[in-house]
Amino acid sequence: MKPLRAVVVDDEQLARDEVCYLLGQAGQVDVVGQAANGVDALRLAGELAPDLLLLDVQMPGLDGFEVARRLVEADLRPQVVFLTAFDQYAIDAFSVNAVDYMLKPVDPARLQEMLGRVRRRIDTEQAAKLPLSPSDLEK
Repeated sequence: MKPLRAVVVDDEQLARDEVCYLLGQAGQVDVVGQAANGVDALRLAGELAPDLLLLDVQMPGLDGFEVARRLVEADLRPQVVFLTAFDQYAIDAFSVNAVDYMLKPVDPARLQEMLGRVRRRIDTEQAAKLPLSPSDLEK
């Protein structure tokens, strides 16, 4: 199984460092980029085409929700997971099709659950793109 390619976005360097460390400990994840704001997050999503975008909600400039909306508008479809210290935005996260919503500080066991959820969603999306053969249709 190939590693998930992830971009971590948070305006706080220490928070990015912690998430990157935990992703490294979790295994099967390559952090291919980091951003401190929404504008850089969009740029990296376009340049790097990550499988997973871990987004803080409150950032200067574009917040995490605006980043998620613009990704859809640009037809960029990484799996989005919000990482934030605020629980009041959870329902909003799912309105922009986020895979998960995690509170900081990040619990390693919860991170593993999230990574499993991301993998399952990616597998489902890839399977839906596969063409069916005539013999598959007869089953």
